Amino acid sequence: MVALGGILLLSALCAPLSAGRSRNRPYAYLFSAELHPLTERLQRVGVQVDELREDIELEVEIYEVTQPPAAGSPQPGTKTSKETRRFETGTILVKTKQELGRRIVRLLDPGTNKGPRVRRLLPQLRQGDQYPIVRLASYVPITLGQVRPLPEKRKSDQPITFETVYGPKHKVDFGGSPVSGLSWLQDGEHYLQVRDGKLYQVHAVSGRSTLFLDPNKLAEGLMRLPTVTKKEAQSLSKRTSFQMSPDHTAVLLDYENDLYYATIDGTTAVRLTSSPGREKYATFDPQGRFVAFVRDSNLYVVDVVTRTERALTTDGGGTVRNGEADWVYFEEVFSRQWKVFWWSPDSSAIAFYRTDNAPVPKFTVVNNVPQQQQQVETTAYPRAGESNPEVKLGIVSVAGGPVKWVDLNAYSKGAFLITGAGWLPDNEKMYFFVQDRAQTWLDINTASKDGGAPKRLLRETTKAWVEPPDTLEFLADGSFLLSSERTGWKHLYLYDKDAKLKHAVTSGDWEARKVHHVDEKDGWVYLTGTRDSPIAENLYRAKLDGSAIARLTKAAGQHQVSMSPTGGYYIDRWSDASTPAQVALYASDGTKTRMLDTNPVYEREEYRFGAYEQFQIRMADGFQIEASLLKPPDFDSNKKHPVWFMTYAGPHSPTISAAWQNGRAHDQMLAQMGMLVFRCDPRTASGKGTCSAWPAYKQLGVQELKDIEEAIQWLKQQPYVDGARIGMSGHSYGGFMTAYALTHSEQFAGGIAGAPPTDWHLYDTIYTERYMDTPQNNPEGYERTSVINAAKNLHGQLLLIHGDIDDNVHVENTFKFINALQEADKKFQLMIYPKSRHGIGGIHYQRLMVDFIRTVLQLPDLGEGGGT
Repeated sequence: MVALGGILLLSALCAPLSAGRSRNRPYAYLFSAELHPLTERLQRVGVQVDELREDIELEVEIYEVTQPPAAGSPQPGTKTSKETRRFETGTILVKTKQELGRRIVRLLDPGTNKGPRVRRLLPQLRQGDQYPIVRLASYVPITLGQVRPLPEKRKSDQPITFETVYGPKHKVDFGGSPVSGLSWLQDGEHYLQVRDGKLYQVHAVSGRSTLFLDPNKLAEGLMRLPTVTKKEAQSLSKRTSFQMSPDHTAVLLDYENDLYYATIDGTTAVRLTSSPGREKYATFDPQGRFVAFVRDSNLYVVDVVTRTERALTTDGGGTVRNGEADWVYFEEVFSRQWKVFWWSPDSSAIAFYRTDNAPVPKFTVVNNVPQQQQQVETTAYPRAGESNPEVKLGIVSVAGGPVKWVDLNAYSKGAFLITGAGWLPDNEKMYFFVQDRAQTWLDINTASKDGGAPKRLLRETTKAWVEPPDTLEFLADGSFLLSSERTGWKHLYLYDKDAKLKHAVTSGDWEARKVHHVDEKDGWVYLTGTRDSPIAENLYRAKLDGSAIARLTKAAGQHQVSMSPTGGYYIDRWSDASTPAQVALYASDGTKTRMLDTNPVYEREEYRFGAYEQFQIRMADGFQIEASLLKPPDFDSNKKHPVWFMTYAGPHSPTISAAWQNGRAHDQMLAQMGMLVFRCDPRTASGKGTCSAWPAYKQLGVQELKDIEEAIQWLKQQPYVDGARIGMSGHSYGGFMTAYALTHSEQFAGGIAGAPPTDWHLYDTIYTERYMDTPQNNPEGYERTSVINAAKNLHGQLLLIHGDIDDNVHVENTFKFINALQEADKKFQLMIYPKSRHGIGGIHYQRLMVDFIRTVLQLPDLGEGGGT
């Protein structure tokens, strides 16, 4: 019967269009997902059928039935009108521009003749009914995805293998493709989104969009410049990511090591710089009149209108950098951002860092792979206990003139860090954070734009180290919000304009992690935090007076939000352990306004997933650590299963999360090789307040291993666990933890240590001394935590992996550990990746680890179905 129906439908599709009323072919047809028989019939004859993944308003042509089809009548009588209608996710859309386009029109258009077999796919129609299919006359960018495959085309119960996860030909992305990169415009009603390769302005509530940047217009403007070829102008204009002026009317382009300014309507295009040096970190001022940048370690500004360039500093070069971080500040203070200069709100001045690496020892990294000759990199890299760069804070007028330096003589030279800076709203002062090098205290200071002696507002301390606060949030009356971990939990505190504490805005055994918006009019602050779950962030709004707090995000799982500048809406991207990321728009009170992407990821339905659970393990002292266990799909509780354990374990860096995490495809692959996959965060990495991380203070690895061993003992008590076959792996801090466990414990049959810091003497000052103090002040701690010193105690099989040009955790760490292992006559395996830095990837790397895991856990090689 199905086959006959398909033949009849194909016959209908092939009928001539002249059988019905002639009209222009629309861009697409839309109809309800409830007409699934129609959807399936279209699929069976080779038509591509899509579904809406977003709610959206569209102007469509609708048809009202004026006369139902009578016996022998080919189609109903209809009258046409246009209507703006909101279509929900799941609505079916069939584009006509495809191989069977004319036949699609023949089947779906209300004005064409249809045989009885085809009409049966549609509901019975009465006079006054709307025809169930509407026409979309012309192209509209919409977030679409192909509908679920036909039942007979779906595969089922497929294993998740190495090729599924990493293979170049058969790799499956279980995370899907949720919309991303949505950027709010200042009106708070629209955002920018890349749709079909172009940049659109989207009305947040309706989804209606207009082309924001026409590549043709931008190219026309650029082509008028003598230095830009037509080909390059077209290439530059087709980008979808631009640095834009504050009013979003112009873009800043870096072309051939010079800066260009062009309005997006194509009316203006100018070359701003003409210099052989590269302009780095180019940034518009808040009014869009100037662009500041760093060239050859000096800070410059160029006037957009006159193209007049001015050097604001002149002493850069050699060991001195102005406006540009050195390596250790880049890595450990500014979250891998090189730019260290800040415009004043009125665009009159720039505050900046001046760093001098003269006192910092140099470290050389050699790339031996290039055919011609070695590539040698020498970087100022201060290891624990060594000299840090000398840092100064300057303010310079955009009009030029001498730099005004902040007087930091109250702090001992070489013994302090500057860990953050910004401007007060009055444009007359800036604020900045100063810490001792071991980061046991933090001063919040202000300084005049004319430099001179600063004023200390307050000093932050804790029982261990102090993390720099987020950017201060200033209110209209000069008061400000400060995030602080003084109690061991990160919370918000309100200070008056004189830096007197008024009250805590949030409190309790949870973390207020990020402020997204402050609504002074109604007295709310919007923030993400862990009030309802330590492994899932939610959005909350709290009263500025500290009297109330309410959760806004309702769905279970992890939430990432982007609040509109006016605070009226927020975009929420969330997922949980069983659901890929979805994206929706909400009003500020938590009311759902529009779905932006359902991201269904139908392909995952064709694969076999093992049972995954998240839970807590109670330690002997009562602390509950977060853990997860993934079992093979064919798990047999009566059998003993080997276990592979993974962790990161770095201070206050949790890995257990309520998020989808690409379906944990890597872990699923391992589980389908026949093992249990276990993860846990020791208390120091749990994210349950910085107080939970303090036990790691001055003894990195010690408390972590205690918790891990206790968790492994709990695991071994499970009747289905083979306690003699438990392995471990981790990268970076996780690599250290693996190497530390294999040299300080006998719980593991083997482990993989990726890019491990093997002795904290060898890692950088700012990270290491935050947790370990200096080697001079804590020699016992450094001795106790050294993997190198414990090499003679190696227990189990060890695979060391390191990138040869790792400029973060230098390969020196692994080489010194290797030397100690060799001197102790210990067996181990080693893989060096010559072209890799701290991150290592590729099929060889992944297969190497899978093969080693199989060896350690004594698993048979089952071929493709077994994970290789």
